[in-house]
Amino acid sequence: MERTVEVELISEIASHLASGTTTRLAEPKHVPVDELVSDERVTAEANKLFSELPVVVTPSAAVREPGDFVVEQLYQLPLLVVRDSDGTARVFANICRHRGNTLCVESSGNAKVFTCEYHAWSYGLDGQCRSMVDAESFTGVDATQNGLVEYPSEERHGLIWMLPQRGGDLDVRSWLGDKLDDELADYTPHAAHVFRYEATEVDFNWKFGVNTFQELFHLTYLHKNSLDGAFFGNRATFHPFDPHSRVIAVRNTFPEILTQPEDEQALLPHTATIYTLFPNTVLVWQIDHLEIWQLTPMPDDPYRSVARLWLLTETETTTEGAQRHWQQNWDITRRVVFDEDFVAMKRIQSNLRSGALDGIVYGRNEPGLQHFHDQISANLS
Repeated sequence: MERTVEVELISEIASHLASGTTTRLAEPKHVPVDELVSDERVTAEANKLFSELPVVVTPSAAVREPGDFVVEQLYQLPLLVVRDSDGTARVFANICRHRGNTLCVESSGNAKVFTCEYHAWSYGLDGQCRSMVDAESFTGVDATQNGLVEYPSEERHGLIWMLPQRGGDLDVRSWLGDKLDDELADYTPHAAHVFRYEATEVDFNWKFGVNTFQELFHLTYLHKNSLDGAFFGNRATFHPFDPHSRVIAVRNTFPEILTQPEDEQALLPHTATIYTLFPNTVLVWQIDHLEIWQLTPMPDDPYRSVARLWLLTETETTTEGAQRHWQQNWDITRRVVFDEDFVAMKRIQSNLRSGALDGIVYGRNEPGLQHFHDQISANLS
């Protein structure tokens, strides 16, 4: 984060604390229930947003070495993310070109070649078809034209991005915009190692999972016991980088900044900085590590999602003390979000689908929710 931006944010937060305010929009926003949970809406979101827009697939640290791979699922598209022998991260459809069987059935690992368990067609790290068993039976089938389907991808800011369109053009800086792209660059060194990763199926639409991180009004109430006053409730800054955004949660240690000389004041140790990378990825800077959250609709039911969580660190965990430290962070994060936020999201979806309400309201103090809803609507039009 550029120093000028950091100083401006410190000043903005100090003003909010002094006046007992938060970032507020001009008006509340009334949202019809049909724009949240109707079959037509959730299907349109899943089909369009997850087939036409750039998305984060996985952190770079998940495939650090040549041959490292992970298997992911982007809605209905099965993916194989591989670091090839030249060190380039590639994103392929995890589908054998012979009969369409799933190529790699392991969730992660390291390999020199990928061989389909059905008929043993094999592919290299570059996606090229290396062998067809009983080649005489495939006379006229050109192996060079039957490599894995590859999608446009780019490695940037410690993340591997893809565009789920064959033959499309991907420019992550253009997608993020210059200001956000420059800001995210500073976090790259902190995303060098994956301490832990987990994918969990949850019983609500992906939007509600992202909403968890887009307003801080609820901290004082929903998390009154688990976070024990670690953050100021309803005191936050919000800045849009259309279609993305940044929300800053203010820790109770923030007033310490104001006792220091201005040139020594540092924002990050006294806040949690939360980026929504549209449509479905959330980056959270937590003092000394990064969390990446990702919510993706299930391929057979857009009212259910897969919630993915990575905890990333700057250095590799090599001591028992470091292991305990990061495990404690993992346990707290997972307990707060899964046991409190996500429980509420499941209830909200169930209640909205009941037919009892015609709509809900996003307050002036919930700009992240208003902005996110508007961006979804704009990208569906």
